[in-house]
Amino acid sequence: MKTSELRRLFLDYFTRNGHLLVPSASLVPYRDPSVLLTTAGMQPFKPYFLGMADPPAPRLTSVQKCFRTTDIDRVGLTARHCTFFEMLGNFSVGDYFKEDAIRFGYELSTAELGLSPDRIWVSVFEGDERVGADEEAMGYWEAVGIPRARMVALPRSENFWGPPGPTGPCGPCSELYYDRGVEVGCGSDDCKPGCDCERFLEYWNLVFMQYNQDEQGRLTPLPAKNIDTGMGLERIAALMQDVDSVFLTDSFRPLIELGEEISGVSFGSSESADVVLRVLADHSRAMAFLIGDGVLPGNEGRGYVLRRVIRRAARFSRSLDMTPPFLARFAERTIDLMSEAYPELRARQDTILRIVGAEEERFNRTLDQGLILLDEEIRRAEDEGTEVFPGRAAFVLHDTYGFPIEVTREIVEERGMHLDRVGFDSAMGAQRERARASSRGSDTVQEAVLTLARADGHPTEFVGYAQDEVFTVIERLQRLEDGHVILSLRESPFYAESGGQTADIGWIETDSGRAEVRDVQQHGSVQIVLANVVEGELQPGVRAKAVISSVHRHSVAANHTGTHLLHYGLRTMLGKDVTQAGSAVRADKFRFDFAYHEPLGAERLRELEAIVNRKIVENHPVRAFTTSLDHAKDLGAVALFGEKYGDFVRVVEVDDFSRELCGGTHVHATSEIGIFKIVSEGSVGANVRRIEALTGRKAVEFYRDRDTSVSEAARLLSVQEDALVPAIRKLETRLGSLERDNKELMAGTTADLTSGILDGSVTAGETRVAVAHVAARDTEHLLSLLDQVRGRLGPAVVVLAAISDDKVVAVAGVSPELTGFHAGDLIKELGALIGGGGGGSPSLGRGGGGDPSRLDAGLETIQDSLLARLGA
Repeated sequence: MKTSELRRLFLDYFTRNGHLLVPSASLVPYRDPSVLLTTAGMQPFKPYFLGMADPPAPRLTSVQKCFRTTDIDRVGLTARHCTFFEMLGNFSVGDYFKEDAIRFGYELSTAELGLSPDRIWVSVFEGDERVGADEEAMGYWEAVGIPRARMVALPRSENFWGPPGPTGPCGPCSELYYDRGVEVGCGSDDCKPGCDCERFLEYWNLVFMQYNQDEQGRLTPLPAKNIDTGMGLERIAALMQDVDSVFLTDSFRPLIELGEEISGVSFGSSESADVVLRVLADHSRAMAFLIGDGVLPGNEGRGYVLRRVIRRAARFSRSLDMTPPFLARFAERTIDLMSEAYPELRARQDTILRIVGAEEERFNRTLDQGLILLDEEIRRAEDEGTEVFPGRAAFVLHDTYGFPIEVTREIVEERGMHLDRVGFDSAMGAQRERARASSRGSDTVQEAVLTLARADGHPTEFVGYAQDEVFTVIERLQRLEDGHVILSLRESPFYAESGGQTADIGWIETDSGRAEVRDVQQHGSVQIVLANVVEGELQPGVRAKAVISSVHRHSVAANHTGTHLLHYGLRTMLGKDVTQAGSAVRADKFRFDFAYHEPLGAERLRELEAIVNRKIVENHPVRAFTTSLDHAKDLGAVALFGEKYGDFVRVVEVDDFSRELCGGTHVHATSEIGIFKIVSEGSVGANVRRIEALTGRKAVEFYRDRDTSVSEAARLLSVQEDALVPAIRKLETRLGSLERDNKELMAGTTADLTSGILDGSVTAGETRVAVAHVAARDTEHLLSLLDQVRGRLGPAVVVLAAISDDKVVAVAGVSPELTGFHAGDLIKELGALIGGGGGGSPSLGRGGGGDPSRLDAGLETIQDSLLARLGA
């Protein structure tokens, strides 16, 4: 039975039995910060089980997209571990309970799936000091035809679910197993479910939510008992298709076949090849579905999970000498296989393929360099007689070359070493501390801020949307060094840094003193003001006048409304798929990050500026209002991806064309922005672009500075300003002519070097060997020489080295027909002789070393070794 038929059969069965079919939720959980990704079929229904929302029907069924990262290191190494999978489920919210759940489970297994009743086993909760054995479930199993001899009692660790946190619903569970036969088992006479062998396949879990656990761990019966079941679609497909692995089912087999086609290696030819093909098959599904649900590669959270699976797939493919790029082909095949069930994959196909291709290309650019460093560190550790790979080196690979730490660990373990994870974590922690210190100041000040916020039990009332100044009371105050104070106000006009917008600045005045506000932070419901006392002193418990800087506030507000207009312009010009990926709004400028796969280019940037400035000149009204989250969505308000919102939200609306959920400060009309100018656009990560822009006074200053620069350039070239561009083009033509003359001179030098290498080559049988120390500028020059030499020698082994910046750089090339030689290994051998390292593929290697004095002797050793191997 095909996987698609199993999916349809399951849903048809339960809809016939009164269940409402619920479409799969996104892999990105909605308003559930407890997990990064949807990990179980019941997760979208948690509000119903917890009594926080009413279900659309008491009986529900779904096939839910799920993603689990806990076993990612095992994916590929076993026949069953997956990251992405589909979970079939039927759910009851206060409707039926154990009897019907067990009846449904047995009936679907036997009458619908056709599984042999005699080979079905079940497990039940054996009971402990808190909850007795689940005799009720055993009775219902016996009633449908499962004898007690095929029931196994298992402990709480195996057959009791939840609660999902310290408190909440929980209960015993019962699992269905299928006996695959003694021939695949361990041979023990006592083999049964719970054994670690492969004989009994667990394919369905029925969870009976019948208790509530309180904070003291006490269990009380739930007034409404619930059912939550989960059957892994891939696992039941393997059982129904009678294959030993999920990777041999029809959901995975086409992906395995694509891997065979690209690599030229058959699945089953070796365990090492099988590992790579399983990794590619699983991770291609993972990357397609994650991107399809809006996840982008990044260094944190879901983005890091996506980046990790893409890079792990790229890294594993190297062991089969697969020539990139190819991961987009795997993603495309996944879309072909799965888009009928999940049409969002086809709808976002172009985006998925672009992002996968770009991330693969980006990683491969640094992979070779990173592997050289990794190899050097492993060799250094081996020379020192240690089996520990240093954590500081792993951090450099992570920070500089983008190596996920898990990739480094896997490579290190393949070489028989283990990673100093403590050292890596220490280096990462130090980097985070440096970042925190640079962004917030000293740890001492920040700790004082947090302490004051915790001590203040009075929430601060923010009145800054409507008032620029307010008479209030200083609730608490703490003096710091050099006249600095931190304090909290009863009411405050100051906007605290939030949502990417910088804090207000201003003044606080009392009868006894005056202070300048330099930062405002929000901690829970309490706002903490950081200020410098400039006159007298401030005291807690006294009345004060708090005033914002209206000039600073207006500049920030103009920039913030500018981000909304820019977002509107991007979506108008590039399409509604453009999503905001972050922003920073200051008084002097703002930056806006957005998901897009390529540079915008000068023409589109000009068009974007024109769209925004047109809306500014048209003087559209800007207003803010509070409404329910559902109503805001109905209005089409744009939410920041990944942001969590409450039941009521603030919407900022620019006329009738822009609506965003936003808590920041804004101008009242677009004309107050004045003018908008983009000053830069570039990449800040795979498929994430950043625009920096100016508005108002700063934009005017930009144009004045530009005028000054144009005038000075015209003066230096002795032309009028309107003749500046033709004059530059004339200079450009002259420069091109000079560069061509220089290339001709360099070509003559390269030709001389090539002739010298050819003249010095040695013939051994039908193979030419060329090993030379040449006067090349750098590695790129060496590679150019290598290409020219190999093209004129026929079957050949070539090793070239040069001294550049007091270090040795080296390359090696081996003709494809000379299978007995490996260019990467030759460079490794040379690197070891000159205090360095290197590596590469069988046909091309590159590396270097730090001891130029040993180069000539090293090259002589390599040449002697090659000739000896060729019998010369």
